[in-house]
Amino acid sequence: MTRLFNDPAAFADEALEGFTAAHRRWVRPVTGGVVRATATPAGQVAVVIGGGSGHYPAFSGLVGRGLAHGAAVGNVFASPSARQIHSVATAAHGGGGVLLMYGNYAGDVLHFGQAAERLAADGVETRTFAVADDISSAGPDESAKRRGIAGDLPVFKAA
Repeated sequence: MTRLFNDPAAFADEALEGFTAAHRRWVRPVTGGVVRATATPAGQVAVVIGGGSGHYPAFSGLVGRGLAHGAAVGNVFASPSARQIHSVATAAHGGGGVLLMYGNYAGDVLHFGQAAERLAADGVETRTFAVADDISSAGPDESAKRRGIAGDLPVFKAA
């Protein structure tokens, strides 16, 4: 299989660097991900999404007008860290609070939850929402275990 990357350890950072260079009109890089090129209007709730890399431009490509205000991007198939999420949310915050949205995966639930706690400690009103639309990953009696997959897109857009 042909692969187009320099160093697997640097893949996520290099892909994000290329994405922001190609789309400077819409996004700008921040530690841990991207935010809109323009500031969040004062008092508006900032929607910050995120997840692992590997499905580019899955999360960073959903940042822009009418979409999310920021995206925290982790390594390949790994959740962004709480520090990355906090960094992106802080950069996207416009004074109206932050809504953190992510797929229902263990790492995402843990790290977005930790970031929410840290944002709250900073005085930022924060809410979290885990998308759990994958009915094939758990039965009706275990719906809390369902992952977030294609349902992420319309949920992020609706927010």
